[in-house]
Amino acid sequence: MNKRDFLKAFSGSVLLAATSPMLYGKTKRSNKNVLVLGGTNFVGPSIVEAFLDNGWSVTLLNRGITNPDLFPELPLIKCDREKEDRLDLKANAETIRNTYWNCVVDTWQKSPKAVQDFIDEFKEDFGHYHYISSVSVYHDWNEMGIKETANLNPVPEFPNRIETNFRYAIRKTLAENTIAETLSRYTVYRSHGMRDFRRPDHTNPNEENYWPIRFARGGDILVPDAKKHFYQMTDVKSLCKFIVTCAENNNYGPFNVAYKSIPFRDYIKNLIKVTGKPKKLVWVDGDFLIEQGLIPYKIVSAWKPNPKGSYHFDINKALKNGLKNRSLKKLIVDQIRGYKSRYPNDELRFGEVNKGIKVGGFSMEKEREIIQKWEKLKKK
Repeated sequence: MNKRDFLKAFSGSVLLAATSPMLYGKTKRSNKNVLVLGGTNFVGPSIVEAFLDNGWSVTLLNRGITNPDLFPELPLIKCDREKEDRLDLKANAETIRNTYWNCVVDTWQKSPKAVQDFIDEFKEDFGHYHYISSVSVYHDWNEMGIKETANLNPVPEFPNRIETNFRYAIRKTLAENTIAETLSRYTVYRSHGMRDFRRPDHTNPNEENYWPIRFARGGDILVPDAKKHFYQMTDVKSLCKFIVTCAENNNYGPFNVAYKSIPFRDYIKNLIKVTGKPKKLVWVDGDFLIEQGLIPYKIVSAWKPNPKGSYHFDINKALKNGLKNRSLKKLIVDQIRGYKSRYPNDELRFGEVNKGIKVGGFSMEKEREIIQKWEKLKKK
């Protein structure tokens, strides 16, 4: 080996030492290590399962409070991200830095400062950052077919404390902004009303989805008959498989992740295929429903005529990068199974008080009343 070749080889080994997690003393359990921030509530377990199914080594980081019985076989770093001044992050820093994380997956939706704190503290210790966001980050929903390049919400000054009173959409937008400003290798998933076996808040009956439950009960079912009524939502299991796809293919940037927009009537057809034909399906004029107090979206789920782009987000970028949505029927089956596991006696009543909480939607008594009024009106 001549002098030039020796220097080239030596400089290469020095560069390797400066960049390799192994040579820094970090543990690399496999070449696919993922740290899931959370992992035991709503979308978290499905994320964990998707990575495990694809051969990844998964570690959880959470407080160990919500659903602590889930995944007892997985390593858990008990850490509270809501501590000011990164107090708990710093207390667990040695454990977190002991492994080089090929991916970090973050589902955080509270203070964006917690997102920034983790990134600032550990950005040298992971490769690819994944953040579960929402289409609520878009400023103007009046456009049909909103793409990832659309303008985001204007935001206030970034908070310097964990506790904030910002609404959900602003929290998500602030979190996205700090991720984009700090990192180059990140992926943001803008979901649209995530649906799953589980519900977003396992303690809140308002998180139950009206239409699958109502069709599972059968009988005479009232359905809004409104012009240009479309529907769109995100299937959690399809989203989680897409996260793994992006992790393995190094797909970076923002993605709208949802089903394609479909006519509401097609959604009803899928509900019928899963639950069987109801005794009677009563399509009631939308204007008449509003006159009776059944306000779109506020009372009647999945009906949001304004803003006009509400159920028309463009998902083509995600589809081109590997998003594969499972059939809507499979999602509906999951939703009904989840509801029955939580309410084996079918005791939840929409539009009524349940365990001290007024549940959204409208009651079956109100439904029967409006059906009778509508059918009487049609006979005139």
